[in-house]
Amino acid sequence: MAARMARRVRARVFPFRRNAANAYVIDSCFSCWRSPSPYCPPEVSVKRSFLFPLFLLILPFVQACDNSFSPKAEYEDRVVVFCVLDRAAPFQIVRLEKTYDAELTNPDKPIGKTSIDSAVVIVRTDDGTFRFKDTLLTQADGSKKKVWINRNLAPREGKLYTVTVDVPGFPRLSGNTLVPSRAYLQVSGGETGVRLSTVTSVAFPATAYLFRLWVVGTKNNGGSPVEFRREVPARYNSDTKQYEFGSPSRRTVELIPLDNLMYAQTQLRDIDGVIGQDVVITAYGMDQYLYSYFQLVRGFDDPTSYRLDRPDVSNITNGAGIFGSMFPDSLRVRYNSLVR
Repeated sequence: MAARMARRVRARVFPFRRNAANAYVIDSCFSCWRSPSPYCPPEVSVKRSFLFPLFLLILPFVQACDNSFSPKAEYEDRVVVFCVLDRAAPFQIVRLEKTYDAELTNPDKPIGKTSIDSAVVIVRTDDGTFRFKDTLLTQADGSKKKVWINRNLAPREGKLYTVTVDVPGFPRLSGNTLVPSRAYLQVSGGETGVRLSTVTSVAFPATAYLFRLWVVGTKNNGGSPVEFRREVPARYNSDTKQYEFGSPSRRTVELIPLDNLMYAQTQLRDIDGVIGQDVVITAYGMDQYLYSYFQLVRGFDDPTSYRLDRPDVSNITNGAGIFGSMFPDSLRVRYNSLVR
């Protein structure tokens, strides 16, 4: 009987061995962890009840160490559409790109082709269908860029427009925009500045407005009059010591200091050699999609251009990008009537 008891004790204690400090440590077998045993030494039972739940807690993290982690999501090939219907533009333009893959160390360098060579672009409204033609345009740096343009579409206020884009290998993309009503710009001069305002009691009010002013002058160039203009800044930033131009906002009233008009006049005279005689003022009414995109992308990410590769706001079904609209209202007044 005593021999059988001794064998049972040795079998239970076998998974543990003593180290140099005379303490029990785990060997290689975990069979006796599942249930307490009266034959294990007391310190072994205490360690066993504490170590087993700790082991279960650590085990998932130990296993996870075998898998490498990367913050980069799986790449998805998508089409990006950018189009802003503008009544003041000489033609309407649609830009198409593809999303691109990139290394985490150089996110602005595309892996693979991003341009789109073939697409069918159509804009529809209740009074017509307009097909856009692919055209190569020369960019500011001299390079060529394929875009889709239409010279017959003249956006009308209060009209709903729908764009559809068919690119081989992708589902049809679409988006809608409602062109806002005219802003009905009003201008009044004062001793300190020029007050600009819009009328909001219209059928299709804009979500936001953008006010812009230019001092304009002409001079003969080869016997023909050529118009030169310099934009009037909206404000002067005393912290950066620089002039800043206007940006879209929900404000319907804007006050432009007279000093800013005189600054644009000085630029026109010193750089272009022209004395400004007129001031051209335009108020753009923007739809909700263009305003949201402008604020989130251009306003904080890139103040000098529209971004196609990081659209935070999108109203394009089956793709990304923006299909928006704006409607301008302009006045031309004499410079001397505002600055005396």
